[in-house]
Amino acid sequence: MRTIAIHTSKGGVGKTTLVVNIAYELARQGNRVLVVDLDDQANASLSLGVNKADEIEKVSTLREFRQILDSFKERKEVIDFLKMGTKDTSIEECMLCIYPASNSFHLDSEEGGKIDVLPGSYQTTPVNLPDSPTAPKFLDIQLQKLATKYDYVIMDTGPSYNLIAWNALYAAKYVIIPSQMEYLSAQGIKTTSKNILDIQLDTRKTRGKILGIVPMMTDQPGRDTLNKMVEGIIKGIFPDIQIFPKFNRSTYVAQASHKRMPLSLFAENNTSARTVAMQLIELTDELVERINSLEP
Repeated sequence: MRTIAIHTSKGGVGKTTLVVNIAYELARQGNRVLVVDLDDQANASLSLGVNKADEIEKVSTLREFRQILDSFKERKEVIDFLKMGTKDTSIEECMLCIYPASNSFHLDSEEGGKIDVLPGSYQTTPVNLPDSPTAPKFLDIQLQKLATKYDYVIMDTGPSYNLIAWNALYAAKYVIIPSQMEYLSAQGIKTTSKNILDIQLDTRKTRGKILGIVPMMTDQPGRDTLNKMVEGIIKGIFPDIQIFPKFNRSTYVAQASHKRMPLSLFAENNTSARTVAMQLIELTDELVERINSLEP
């Protein structure tokens, strides 16, 4: 089971877009994929169809919205999964927190690929975790119980460094850092890589291998002079970290997200979206190739 955190200390760079689309492309290849939503905004859970997005879109009053939020208290989700890290729980108990993706992210694949979701919500906050010296490792403890259930675990994280985020990094064998190619990006990458280095030292390098940096929301060729300049600076500062193929800024990303569809599926009926969809497909292929090169 390959555990991957999509993580950076800066918000608004497209982490969730990467999470749900990489998960879909991996599942399309026949892999069993678990998406773990550790961001209290829970956008990955909404996109993957487990957080009542259709119902939320139809609400017309604050009361109706609160009723939907209250309904999350009745289900098991990622915060409950983390709390189980203090107990000797069975695989069956762990699976009660996990739900199949729905809408366009549900695959009926002959190859056996699928996406399951360990959803988050507004309840995904550190204050809801028990006080324990092993609290940063609850997620890792629990995921190891599911090692025969999934080929890949993709974790969506919030941009802050709280106990929830540390759980993702301690559970991640690999880390992908999405970053815009802007001047302030280098500082964000520096903070992220430093914290990941701490994880590597604490786990004797069994966790936190940085696969690379993904340039996000880059401009189209001919208008990407600044992006190329900043990318060059980042390569100079972090010579040992791979720079993956860029992911262009595109209105089709927002359109696919609004329809809660993976980009490659959205592009099947929109030829103009195929360029940016192919970028994500190629990125996924390169990530798999990179991991294969690191593992026996």
